[in-house]
Amino acid sequence: MKRVRGALLLCFCLLLSGCGASAETGGMEAIEEPDDDKAMLDAAPIAQVEGEAISPDGRFEVRAEGASGQYISGIQPPEFLQIVDRESGEILWQDQGWLSQSALWSPDGAYVALAYSARTWNAVRFLETENWTDWDFALPNGDPIPEYEFLPEDWGVWRTDHSMDLTVGYGDGHPQHTYNCIVSLEDGTLTGRSWEITKESLPGNYDFNHDGVAETVELTTVWFSGLTGAAAECYELRILDQNGGVLWQDEAGTSHAGENSIYACQVEGKDYLLRYRPYMQQGVATYSYDLFSLDGEGNAISYQGGQVEFSVDGSMYALVGFDVEKIGAFLREVHGYLDAGTLLVSTAPGDDMFFFNYDNGVSLTENLQRHKDQLEECWQETSGR
Repeated sequence: MKRVRGALLLCFCLLLSGCGASAETGGMEAIEEPDDDKAMLDAAPIAQVEGEAISPDGRFEVRAEGASGQYISGIQPPEFLQIVDRESGEILWQDQGWLSQSALWSPDGAYVALAYSARTWNAVRFLETENWTDWDFALPNGDPIPEYEFLPEDWGVWRTDHSMDLTVGYGDGHPQHTYNCIVSLEDGTLTGRSWEITKESLPGNYDFNHDGVAETVELTTVWFSGLTGAAAECYELRILDQNGGVLWQDEAGTSHAGENSIYACQVEGKDYLLRYRPYMQQGVATYSYDLFSLDGEGNAISYQGGQVEFSVDGSMYALVGFDVEKIGAFLREVHGYLDAGTLLVSTAPGDDMFFFNYDNGVSLTENLQRHKDQLEECWQETSGR
């Protein structure tokens, strides 16, 4: 489906009038009137497309076309901002030109984010390349980017094919805020949502892909309802290569289903990541871990792992039982790594043996056997045996 917006300025004018912008000039109301209008206009450069004009697969191009005839701060906006098919030249999407316009394509080329500005405001629009529907970026509370809150030069980074980190705020008195934007195509229409996030680099010197060059470990906090300082909604742990690209990432959610723990461990002098998930549901515990390194592309190379399943309260004892030997062997193995490792992020319960009263005066095996005896007694009573 072709979507051409051309000179549909009315919608933009209505939007911009709410920001104090002139409805006659699409928000670029401060048009200068030099003594020699034509000479100044002819000498003014036309604002071009910055960032990534061509899609990763080379199919599409974002281009500035024509001249608007407006003179603004020594620059002339183009008449149109277009996306064209590079092979056929067909115009697939069109809008008016702006004082500045910048494009960033998703890694798979299925989406493009367009940042554009007038004199006092910025906006970002996401488009999908199947039907050319769009989603206008909004803050988590639904508001547009505030007037006089400008975008920095490196305003966006695509983290995955559907996820972009978008930064707002530039200049003195305007602190930067970063938002994670998730876009998806639903029933032929692009939809999106944003959350405010904060980032911190974790201490430590690690080489998880064993190439002799240290990686950076970055922890991102996604705030509940987008309000920084409120309860965290989830955490994202990212391993960044020497160029700042995401080599590997994983999420630890605050909901029960998303609980996760990730550690940095050393085995024979080499760095490894360890993902540990002690999960419980409806009386059944499923504990699993995976110790792995990364290859040059960020893929996990498993070194060792394990899983054990058992009844927690006796309700599912007949189905999954409680194997003291297997549970004990698993816990000793995983804690051999955890106790010597460094916790990077965790949303799981702090004690993976909280399901029973652990007696530090006796061994792990004795503790597990005591709990099994209690489960069997409970099961026999409830089953009438």
